Amino acid sequence: MPIFLEDTLSEKSKSLAYEMPHYDEYGRSLETIKKNLQVKIPKGVGDGERIRLKGQGAPGIGNAPNGDLYLHIRLVPHPLFDVEGHNLNITVPVAPWEAALGTEITLPTLQGKINLRIPANSQTGQRLRVKGRGLIGKIKQGDLFAVLKVVMPQEQNVIVPVLNELWKKMSETVDFNPRSDWS
Repeated sequence: MPIFLEDTLSEKSKSLAYEMPHYDEYGRSLETIKKNLQVKIPKGVGDGERIRLKGQGAPGIGNAPNGDLYLHIRLVPHPLFDVEGHNLNITVPVAPWEAALGTEITLPTLQGKINLRIPANSQTGQRLRVKGRGLIGKIKQGDLFAVLKVVMPQEQNVIVPVLNELWKKMSETVDFNPRSDWS
């Protein structure tokens, strides 16, 4: 059963339609039975887990009780978040000047938006932890990690020549080699 990440944070009911064969007392298939259920998804359910629905499986042969139905949970990939256990990762694009000077940005989470402070001198790949904003677990709630990605401007407008001039001045005045540890 596919589940969205947002559905793991609250106990929502999902509609489920399925078919199963019906057998006679000799085990011969008679017909197909169509069923519709409202299934309550427990908080904190994870990828690969099973949910047992007692008595919702195929009818028993003879006078035997109905079998159980097992739902195998699959988390649907999210467009913003990657899942690591109960933690979430989100790639956060930042401008070079935001990484250099620091800034505050609005960050989406599964529970809504929050403000996140990007510290000065931040680097691409740096992970900023937002405690308790991940998926719900059996013991505690996971965390959200904002993974910074410095993005250069691509527009061909007035700003780009100005930026290029500033970058050139920096390259001439700042003694910095990012590959100095390659020796």
